[in-house]
Amino acid sequence: MPEPPAATTPSAREHLLPPHLESLAIVDCAGMLGGTLRLPAPLKRLCIIGNSGLTSLEFLSGEHPTSLEFLDLENCSTLAFLPNEPQVYRSLWYLEIRICPAIKKLLRCLQQQLGSIKQKRLDACYEATEFKSFKPKTWKEVPRLARERRQACRS
Repeated sequence: MPEPPAATTPSAREHLLPPHLESLAIVDCAGMLGGTLRLPAPLKRLCIIGNSGLTSLEFLSGEHPTSLEFLDLENCSTLAFLPNEPQVYRSLWYLEIRICPAIKKLLRCLQQQLGSIKQKRLDACYEATEFKSFKPKTWKEVPRLARERRQACRS
């Protein structure tokens, strides 16, 4: 995934939120909120639906580790960059990313957490990346990988 655009460009906008915010929902704010949204570390729930201006989400580093538990991104046509820090996704139990065409693929650090996320609703283009680790190196591995996959689906 390419680097997010620099916040120093004249057209880039950056939005700061209150430092102790724990929950944020942005619904149907097309064009009102654009550029980069800088999220406070204590944020636990983030829901952005129907935004056509945001291009990037970033977490502010601070004295508190990030504690994001719920992430719902839907119909965000210009959102292309998510935080590329593994600690952001460690507490995640709900993930929904749908109809966000600018996000071409999930970040590796987010892909690695998919198995531990209890509830997921992802577009097919993101779900396919979840099972790359099941790709066999030789044909002899196929039966073992199929057994492991069936067991994982039953759990």
